[in-house]
Amino acid sequence: MCARLRRLVLPTTAQVAAGLAELVPDADSDDGWWLSVDGVPQSFVDVGDPTHLEFEYVRMIGDVVDVLPPGPLAAVHLGGGGCTLPRYVAATRPGSRQLVLEYDERLAALVREQLGCDGFKLRVAEAREGLAALRPGEADLVIGDVFAGASLPVTLTSVEFVREVRAVLTDDGCYVVNLADGFGLAFSKGQVATLQEVFPHVVVLAEPGVLRGRRFGNVVVAASGVPLDILALRRRSARAIGTARVLADDDVVSFRGGARVVTDATAGPTPVPPPEVFVR
Repeated sequence: MCARLRRLVLPTTAQVAAGLAELVPDADSDDGWWLSVDGVPQSFVDVGDPTHLEFEYVRMIGDVVDVLPPGPLAAVHLGGGGCTLPRYVAATRPGSRQLVLEYDERLAALVREQLGCDGFKLRVAEAREGLAALRPGEADLVIGDVFAGASLPVTLTSVEFVREVRAVLTDDGCYVVNLADGFGLAFSKGQVATLQEVFPHVVVLAEPGVLRGRRFGNVVVAASGVPLDILALRRRSARAIGTARVLADDDVVSFRGGARVVTDATAGPTPVPPPEVFVR
C-alpha cells in the first residue's frame, strides 16, 4: 500500500527505467501536475480534484467507467504513470478495490513519494505477467493504458493477451484500452478485430479528426461481456470542446472492415506518433 500524499516538493526529476521522468506544476491550476518521461507526456494529475481529467482520451475512458453499473468496482489498471484513472475511480466510485500494475519500479516510487496513491494499490509488474497472477473473474473492469516510450508494447496487442484479460474479468466485465494511431487507422482496426474475437460487444471512441484518419491521436476501445449503455455514453461524449464520436454495433463492423485478428505470432510494431504530437 502507498502512504498518504505528502507535501509536494516539485518540480521534480528522476531517472526511471524509460528515461528522465519530470513532475512539473501546471501553470493554470494550483493542484495540477504534469508527468512526462523523456519529454513524452504520460499523465496529468489534479491532486485537489481527481475528477479533473485533462487529456481527452482519459475523459473518454472516464465516460466508459461512468456508464458501467453503479457502485464500487474491482478494477485492474495496466500501466500506472501518475495513476490519474485510479484516482478518478476512487473519487467517483467510493469503496472500489483497485490494483495498478506498473512495470517501472523507479517511476512507481516517484509516484508513491510525490503524488501518493490513496484508493488503490500500486504494484511493480509487467502488465501481462501481473495479469497472469490474478484470479479468474476477480475484476469488473480492466483498463489498459500501457506505453513503452510513445508506443504500445507488441505483447499487449494479441488475441492471446485479450483472452488473458477476459479470464480476469467477471462475465459482465469491461476491458477499456487506449490505442494510438494515425493515417488509415490500420492498427486500431486490427485491435478491434482482435477484441471482437473474444468479446461480444465492442465500442470505439475517438475525436472525429482521428477517427477519419486525418491526424495521429488516441482511439479508445471498450469491450464487454454485456452491452454498454450507448445512449448514455454518447451523451457524456458530446462535449462543447473535444466532442468524441462513439461507434457501436454495425458502425464498429464497418470501421473494422477486413482487418484480421492479431496473434502473438503475427503481431507487428505498433504506431509511433510524430514529434509534433507532444508539443503543448
